[in-house]
Amino acid sequence: MIRFEDQCVGCPTEMGCLGSSCPNIHVPILICDECHDYADYLYWFEGEQICEECLLKKFEKVDLDEYE
Repeated sequence: MIRFEDQCVGCPTEMGCLGSSCPNIHVPILICDECHDYADYLYWFEGEQICEECLLKKFEKVDLDEYE
């Protein structure tokens, strides 16, 4: 999911606060729908937005040792 966070950095008073036009007020953050951790990327899978790690857990890995 995409969540918006207030990441105000507390600008010094001599710079002045930009208020709601400040780019740090509504920062988009990616959160995995499955593990609920922050993510750099999300992927749509079965109607959810999940991170790469959770996505890979949904598939069985092919192991070449099984074919020797």
